[in-house]
Formats: sequence, C-alpha cells, structure tokens
Amino acid sequence: MKFYQKHIPDGQSIQAIIHQHWLIVFDKYLLWLSFGALIPSFLYYQSERVRDIVPFFILEILLLLVFWKIVYELYNWYNDVWIITEQAIYDLEWSLLKTNVQSIHLESIEGLEVDKHRIWDTIFNKGDIIIHKFGDEEIAIYSAYAPHRAITVIEEYINPPEDEEQDNNFDLVMDTLSGVVKDYLQNNGLPDHINTRLKHHHQSDEEYDEESEEVDDKDSAYTLDLR
Repeated sequence: MKFYQKHIPDGQSIQAIIHQHWLIVFDKYLLWLSFGALIPSFLYYQSERVRDIVPFFILEILLLLVFWKIVYELYNWYNDVWIITEQAIYDLEWSLLKTNVQSIHLESIEGLEVDKHRIWDTIFNKGDIIIHKFGDEEIAIYSAYAPHRAITVIEEYINPPEDEEQDNNFDLVMDTLSGVVKDYLQNNGLPDHINTRLKHHHQSDEEYDEESEEVDDKDSAYTLDLR
C-alpha cells in the first residue's frame, strides 16, 4: 500500500485498488512457459541432433530469461493499477524506466457501467469498467477484477450520504431557538395585538359552544320515545 500511496497527492487516502484480472497475466505466463521453456526443453532432451548443435548453457540462459520475464510480468501486473481515493481515480502505469500516472477527478464523472463480453467474464468476476465523463468522453478500465465492487466504492464518493453532523446541528439550532422564545414569553409575555386576537378567538369559541348547546336542546325536545 505504501508503494501506491506515494503516487497520489498528499492529503488523499486510498479507498480501493483495482487490478486487472489474473487471467490477463495468466495468458502471458502460459505463452512464455509453453514456447519459452517447455517446448525448447522437450526438443532439447528428445533430440540428440539438437543437443549436438545447441550447447546446454544456451538452454540454461533461455530458461533463466523466461523465468525473469515471468517475474517481471507478475510485478508489472501487480503495480499497474487504478487507485481510488475520495477525490479521484489514478491510473498508475509502472515500468522499469518510468512510471506514468493519470487522474480522473470524481467531480467530472457523470456515470459508470460494467461491460461483460462473455459468460466467462461473469464466472470469473471480470469486466470492463466504463467511465462516462460529462460531455461525450469515455474512459475504460479493461478486464478489471470485481468491477461491480469497484463501482460501488466510486459511487460512494460521487454521491456521498447526507452528513449526520448537519442534521445534529440543525436540531441544536432549533432547540436553542425554542429555549430563547420560551424565556422571552416567560419574562415579557405575548405582545398586545396577539393577546387581543387570542381573546377574540376565545370569545368566538364560547359563542359557538353556546349555539351548539341550544341546537342540541331543540333536537332533544323533538325526540320521541317509541319504547
């Protein structure tokens, strides 16, 4: 993780690392082992004519080169990654002579999708991550391992959840205002115009109750007992 951390700006933390699927490097291993080691070794030990023409140290050098090539491809696969931080995605391309880093800021991302071409992609959890930027520009992360998990991490920072601290601050402000209003009413009472309106409203309620009682009395007077 320290190797990746030094390739991103200070102040940002790594949230996830996206590797290419191991099947990509496995194909290269299979190719180099077959044509660089197994087939030459088989021909060398099965043919006396080949042994007479080619010295044994040539075969040793060939096998050593194939071994170092496989180690290099493994190291290259491990270091060529996409680094996800809370602010951007960094495309890290490593080589012996130089290292290239390109960035995609999360603010410029409009949408994400996963493209799986074959049924093997679903079985081995492999797919291309297509990043749609604002406008018509698209960037692809080819043959990524666990692409849906990577998209989930990216979307968490593109659409962050609401900050609970803001809700707590709002509740605190409302409680403070309620306390201020309560203290003011206890010390000063209601203004005169509000008291007048409340008084009229109370009188209207009393008149309405009296009228309702009179109507009930009239209804009861006309009620017949049929029992």
